[in-house]
This record gives sequence, C-alpha cells and structure tokens, in this order.
Amino acid sequence: MKKFLISLFILIIFSAFVFFFGWTQYQVKPGEFGVVFSKTNGIDETPIQNGEFSWYWQFLLPTNAILKTFTVEPVFVTKQIKGTLPSGDFYASYTPKETFDYSFEFSMSLTVSPQDVIKLLQEEQISNQQDLTQYISRSADTIAQLAANFYLKKIQENPKFRLESVKRDELLRAIKIYEDCPLIQLMNFSLTSSKIPDFELYDKLKLRFFENSVEINNEIDTEAQSEFE
Repeated sequence: MKKFLISLFILIIFSAFVFFFGWTQYQVKPGEFGVVFSKTNGIDETPIQNGEFSWYWQFLLPTNAILKTFTVEPVFVTKQIKGTLPSGDFYASYTPKETFDYSFEFSMSLTVSPQDVIKLLQEEQISNQQDLTQYISRSADTIAQLAANFYLKKIQENPKFRLESVKRDELLRAIKIYEDCPLIQLMNFSLTSSKIPDFELYDKLKLRFFENSVEINNEIDTEAQSEFE
C-alpha cells in the first residue's frame, strides 16, 4: 500500500509537471494574444487568447518551443502629409503673397487581427511586437498619403470642393486601402487639420508660362528658319 501511494504521488507530481510545462494561456496577459513557435511544428496557426485554455506538448521538449505575445489594442497615430505642387516654388516666386504648399494632418487608430498577425509571421514580414508596431505605422503612412492624394485631386478638379463634404466611409472606399493595406483594420480615421494651396491661381500661372514658352519657342524657330534661308 505504501509503495502504491508513493507511486501515485510520483505520478501526480509528474502529471503536474507535464501539465504545467505545456500550459500556455497563463503567460498571456489581458489585451494580448500569444503565438507558439516550435522547432518541430513551426508557427502554430491558432492564437492563444487570455482566459482560454491551451496546452502544447511542444513545450515538453527542452528548447523546442517559445511563446511570443502581441497586443490586440489599436495603435493610435497622427500622420502629417506635406508637400508643394509641381514647380510650385517657381510659380510662387511670381506671387510673393502666395505659396503652393499643402499639408494634411490625420488622426487614426489601427490594428491587425491575431490571425493576420500569424499570417505576417509566416510571411516573415514581422517577428515580434516591435515589428508589428512598425508595420502598422508604415500602413498609416500609406493611408495618409492616399487620403491626401484624393483630396488634392478633388480640389484640383473642383476648386470649390469642401474637404468636410466627404464622409469617412466614402473616403475609405475611394482610396481603396484594402489594396495597399489588406491586413489592416482601420478603427478610426479623421482629418484634423489642412492647408490647401490656391489651385486656380496655380493653374493660371502654369498656363501663362506654358503660353510664354510656346511663344518663345516659335520665335526661336522663326529666327532659325530665317537664318537658314
């Protein structure tokens, strides 16, 4: 009986040991999820969620597996797009009171779903939380640039165009962020400030210099032809 109890005790201790080393979700904090990397199975495709039971035998083999955690909280960023219209500095030199600079400031919050984080890991686009944060920040840069390009195009087509007339969903459909940022979930997006150049004046100056250059070229051609004759 004594030997049986000792054996039973050893079995319980061993079972507890096995259970503890394979038990994973206790390592994942609220607001995070985990991904198991192992030498035997690679990247596991099931994210480990806090509060949901998960057990992996891969952790029983020494140095075989590691658990990496990632946040599921949205990343809040502010992005500013600045620039000058083509040849804007040249045209502005003829209008001291006017510049042809533009700027847009966007505020947004973005995230990536756990399943898509695993996809990024499998594609080796990221390897840790820092890489994921940088990936989200670069995506925010892309979205801000797409939005700025959209606004500039609309204003150039119609100088009376009002930025606030475009609703958020309409803008996001127009810039098609799913093509450039297919894994990004855009939670919030807003234009917080903007500076718009005078497109009407810009177009007038551009037309004037074009007409002048055509006239000068015609004169040069006429003179060259006269000398030839």
